[in-house]
Amino acid sequence: MIKKSIKVNGMTCAMCAKTITNTFDNYEGISANVNVGAGKVIFTYEEEKYSLVDIADIVTKIGYEPILEGSLNDNKIERAKLRREIYISLVFSIPLLWAMFSHIEFFSFIYVPEILKNGIVQLVISGIVQFYIGRRFYKAAYHSIRKKVLGMDILVVMGTTSAYLYSLYLLYAQLSNPVMHPTYYFEISALIITMVLIGNYIEHIAKERTTDALVELVNLGAKEARVLKNDREVMVDIDEVFLGDLIVVKAKEKIPIDGKIIKGKSFVDESMITGESIPVEKSIDSKVIGATINLRETIIVEATKIGSETMLAKIIETVEETSALKPPIQRTADKIASYFVPIVVSIAILNFIVQFWLLGIDFSIAFERTIAILVISCPCALGLATPTSILVGNGKAAQNHILYKGGEFFELANKIQAIAFDKTGTLTIGKPVVTDYIGGKKSLDYLYTLEKESTHPISVSLVEYAKDNQAKLLELSEFEVVEGKGIKGVINSDEVYIGSYNLIKELNVPHDYLDDYNKYLLEAKTVNFLVINNSIKAIYAVRDEIKDTSQLVIKEMKARGLIPYMITGDNHVVAKQIAKELGIKNVYSEVLPHEKAKIVGDIQSKGLVTAFVGDGINDAPALKLADVGIAMGHGTDIAIDSSDVTLMSYDLGLVIKAIDMSKATLKNIYQNFAWAFSYNLIAIPLAATGRLSMVVAAAAMAFSSITVVLNALRLKGYKLPEFKIDKGDDIMKLEVTDMTCNHCKMSITNALTENGFNNVEVNLEDKSVVFDLNGKTSEEAIKAIEGKGYHVK
Repeated sequence: MIKKSIKVNGMTCAMCAKTITNTFDNYEGISANVNVGAGKVIFTYEEEKYSLVDIADIVTKIGYEPILEGSLNDNKIERAKLRREIYISLVFSIPLLWAMFSHIEFFSFIYVPEILKNGIVQLVISGIVQFYIGRRFYKAAYHSIRKKVLGMDILVVMGTTSAYLYSLYLLYAQLSNPVMHPTYYFEISALIITMVLIGNYIEHIAKERTTDALVELVNLGAKEARVLKNDREVMVDIDEVFLGDLIVVKAKEKIPIDGKIIKGKSFVDESMITGESIPVEKSIDSKVIGATINLRETIIVEATKIGSETMLAKIIETVEETSALKPPIQRTADKIASYFVPIVVSIAILNFIVQFWLLGIDFSIAFERTIAILVISCPCALGLATPTSILVGNGKAAQNHILYKGGEFFELANKIQAIAFDKTGTLTIGKPVVTDYIGGKKSLDYLYTLEKESTHPISVSLVEYAKDNQAKLLELSEFEVVEGKGIKGVINSDEVYIGSYNLIKELNVPHDYLDDYNKYLLEAKTVNFLVINNSIKAIYAVRDEIKDTSQLVIKEMKARGLIPYMITGDNHVVAKQIAKELGIKNVYSEVLPHEKAKIVGDIQSKGLVTAFVGDGINDAPALKLADVGIAMGHGTDIAIDSSDVTLMSYDLGLVIKAIDMSKATLKNIYQNFAWAFSYNLIAIPLAATGRLSMVVAAAAMAFSSITVVLNALRLKGYKLPEFKIDKGDDIMKLEVTDMTCNHCKMSITNALTENGFNNVEVNLEDKSVVFDLNGKTSEEAIKAIEGKGYHVK
């Protein structure tokens, strides 16, 4: 099964969506998800059975216009077509409106040419509007009836055709038995169609604005790429780039596709995708994302993903899909809308019978009121209430690096009572750094050789430390992961284990490092042991620092009445210390990966609606089981399939932003529904009692849809909370010339933090250290840094 999004012109309301959905429900191996607000339909189908051309033919047969070669100009073309029809409609409606003044005593001073009062002239003029300009309504109504769906077009057709045919009858009566001042209603049918078209046009412009966020995302991508062909650089259109092509990207240029660097080294600005402002260092074999910016040196990138497979395309696809997915509230609205038109038609007929037959009201007056009911009751606003709000809210979230996967989250966000966090990479930075090492040079070689085979973050930190200390690779065989406890292998015929204290206990290895081990644990450091032939030869400690925003986010959660939980595989003492620093009381430690889902289930069993926040890869079972799964990550590691929400950055503040944006969107949807329903409840009685004319009814109907769309657009201005550390006014910047690695970074950070300095930021690239003096002096800071063996310039 594959998914394709097709732009479809002519969709105006919930009934249009139902017509298309019902049609494709009758076909095997294909389904349609309609997004009226964006004017698109997402088809999921079997490629062996259908092609896009086949799908387009089916869409055409039910009265809509599919656009296979979609572009950003399609909306402009449709808008120009609609504008042209409005001009024609106005040209022919204005003479009819002018003639109408002759029947109104208040406007008797206005001169009206006799030719415009002629019934045959009015018949011809209104006929052009009714059947040429209004043919779109007749076509749509015909296809709706065929599919047993009653929508807005049927109400427009019934109202205008009734007025036109009744006027035709009056003209026939006039020709048979002439009277002095005959009254016709040709202007009513023409003006209703004109007003509806004008409403559709304004609504079309407003709906275009709801897709601005998507357009901005599309525009992020590069339009051209510099491809190496026969040792020559050739600029080609982005669509002409193929897998395996070598792309030359110069400094300050956008990387056009997803790929990996095969030559060169540079820094890349990934903020447009991840929201992280700090450039990321990239070298050979590093993965890069399309639409990010190469900052420093020329690099050559091999294309590994192109077209719809790139990260940017996946983000756009996810935003579109989520906008088309219907939350429960919309499914309820659709059901109401399906009964709405038959009920309105019944009310209109009953109104006519009561007023004409029972109350004896003049036929023409009762008839006008009946048509006004039909026209004013078009359920466009009801159909647009949810999709427009979700589209705008979803686009705003995407601009803030938040991707919603399903519509249900918008309703669940209000109900969340507890949020469980994975520790590493979620509450903490996710990049542990070796802070302490006890052991010899040879032991470090063993550690380097074995840890190099593991992708665990702690292993990566040890490898970096070993490289900085010129460790050597030895001969390794029989590498194996001991789940949740460590790794093992054979090096130079020696049996080697690296792992936690639990592994040491399991191996029953005697050791003399308890004091060091306990000291490091109290400093919230994770400790691993090196065991060679059943003897401990070295230990090392790593610390994964808490993110700057974690404390603020947890504090905000607790202020909102949300209960925070922390779930980690880390040692109990380390977990407890981290939790204490964050203010989290509910802690689960030493948890194996497959046990996280069980703990989430335990929290839910307390009757709490639970969200789980993790990295989206090894936390997949917990993300799936939670009421709301929130995956944190970026680049090609995004695990959209495992979560309801994916955060493109590791900024924990996005969790609160995602919840707030969904709440604002749901509130906006409720406002739209309140307007749509209250409008009809008020307008129908007014029309039935003659307080709204047919023309005013048409204008009011159009205005209701426009109001819903404009209300949805207010979400663009919604302000999300910010979680930034206040650096204060007393900020100091020092240059430390001999910093070289992450170990140096950690040592200097610890030295300053332990001496009372706050908000320490170490930049290895420009050898700078920025921190808040916190009432202390720069001399004290320099002394603390130099005390660790570094030199301050």
